[in-house]
Amino acid sequence: MRTVAPLALLVFAAVLSGPAPAQAEGPLTIRAMKAYGNPVIVPGKKTKVPVKVAVTGTKITDVDVTLKHAGGKGFALISDLKRVSGTAGDGVWRGTALLDANDWGGRYTIEVAATDGTSKDAYYAFKTAKKTGAVTVRRAAKLNVAVAPRPVTKGAKLRVQGTLRALGAKGAYAALKKQKIEIWFKPKGKKKGTRIAVVTTNSKGRYSRLFTAKKDGTVAARYNGTTVWQKKVTGWKTVDVR
Repeated sequence: MRTVAPLALLVFAAVLSGPAPAQAEGPLTIRAMKAYGNPVIVPGKKTKVPVKVAVTGTKITDVDVTLKHAGGKGFALISDLKRVSGTAGDGVWRGTALLDANDWGGRYTIEVAATDGTSKDAYYAFKTAKKTGAVTVRRAAKLNVAVAPRPVTKGAKLRVQGTLRALGAKGAYAALKKQKIEIWFKPKGKKKGTRIAVVTTNSKGRYSRLFTAKKDGTVAARYNGTTVWQKKVTGWKTVDVR
């Protein structure tokens, strides 16, 4: 990626030698920047984050983008974005940032660096701009649910339990503690379920709750995620009351 210092020296030299060429369509302006999607970091793969930038100037020769984690735990660089529409003086540029298991979940700031110049002149203009909280990147999570006993006698106790794990700092799934898990029940023959409890995972990522068995149906668990961890919902498990 281009650095500020060499370009700044070129600008300073041009100012000393005389005015800039009178061919600019307008001052160098980064009009818009955006990162797309709901990226989730998974182990062993690169996570793609598409970005789009709109720039106006004389002749845009280079557009670079970086994504930075707000807490300094993630970074991605996209050098030389490609122009996909418009002109070299007023166009839209696209590229894709790549993150991996070393990058943490959370809100990322997008920073754009654009260079404006021509191949015939020594005059160059350089400008940067940034937008905080441009995209939220999350780390993958896994959630399961189990029901016991199956079948269960009507009026007896039924235990719903499971484990929540997420992609940890060492690049492998690990227990996720102190997270809220919703337990949902859907009566047999019904299309919609009802939330019947909210439980918290322990130090081993486990959650559990006892219920009184009353009627047949299915249960599921839901984790709503955070700005760091991915949202997860389990499938429905049968509750067979006899």
